[in-house]
Amino acid sequence: MTRLFLSAAFAVLMLFASPVVQAETVRDDTVTLDLSLEKWVETDSATVTVVADLAVKAGGFGVARAAVQMDLTKISDKAPWRLVGYDRLRDEAGFERWRITAEARLPGTALGGIGSTVGDLGEAGRSYALLGIDFTPTLAEREAAQADLRAEIYQRAADELARLKAVYPDRGYRVAAIHIAPGATPRPQPAMMLRSEAAPKFAADASGGGDSVAQKAELRASVRFAAEVRSGD
Repeated sequence: MTRLFLSAAFAVLMLFASPVVQAETVRDDTVTLDLSLEKWVETDSATVTVVADLAVKAGGFGVARAAVQMDLTKISDKAPWRLVGYDRLRDEAGFERWRITAEARLPGTALGGIGSTVGDLGEAGRSYALLGIDFTPTLAEREAAQADLRAEIYQRAADELARLKAVYPDRGYRVAAIHIAPGATPRPQPAMMLRSEAAPKFAADASGGGDSVAQKAELRASVRFAAEVRSGD
């Protein structure tokens, strides 16, 4: 009798129990925009490389090096010169022979006649040669171009988001992710590097204005826009 009563009570409770509410699932309704951008990286300066050949008496290298640093400022004082290489050659007749390599990033306006200037420097035991003029853009110039491209990517993303909201005003689209990757590896353009055999002719013929040589920077981006869509099971 007791078991029958409990079964009846349980049935009544089930009859009046509230229905089970199924949880909503949330998914993203997405739109993807792929972008490829490029920009010319321009420069109006060049890395100039000069070598100094020294023949000094034993123990006289320090004085000779100071003389080289003074001579470099005569080539140009528009930028600091850095001594980037020291090569000691074999001794002859009691002399130490050294080759010092120096570099400076000079504006194009300072390159006119530089070959003649370098060739006229020096004295007995100290001579100079122009090794190269490299117009490759600097790291700072390349990074500035990359920053400009990223800013353009963000602006393109904002413009596309505005268009999505105008077409689908009730969806609540947002920028969910932006993935940026470098494009093709930039390659030097023709005449960007002038080696020592070409440099004297260039220096003699160059006008005071110098030349500007450019290089491409490229970025690719994938922009994902998302809007939440809720649905029941």
